[in-house]
Amino acid sequence: MSKFMVTVLTGVFVMGVSSVSFAGMFDKAIEATEEANTMAEKANTTAKDAKAKIDSEEQKAIEAQDASTQESGSMMDQAKETVKKTVNDTVNEKVDNFGK
Repeated sequence: MSKFMVTVLTGVFVMGVSSVSFAGMFDKAIEATEEANTMAEKANTTAKDAKAKIDSEEQKAIEAQDASTQESGSMMDQAKETVKKTVNDTVNEKVDNFGK
């Protein structure tokens, strides 16, 4: 009977020690998982910030392109008007010279 009790108590002792070591391993695994989740959240936030910055830069580029297109159109209209006026003045002078 005493051998049986020693065997049972030894078994309980070994199970207790192994469960404590397993608990430590599980705690480390949980900590590693939480750390990985935290890093993933930071990476996700960084990616969202980068995408927002890219979208903002893209919007600024579109606005700049629209502004330059409008400005170049205005300059083109001014050039056309100047050319028309110059050509009309020159043609009118030649017509006047022929008439004289």
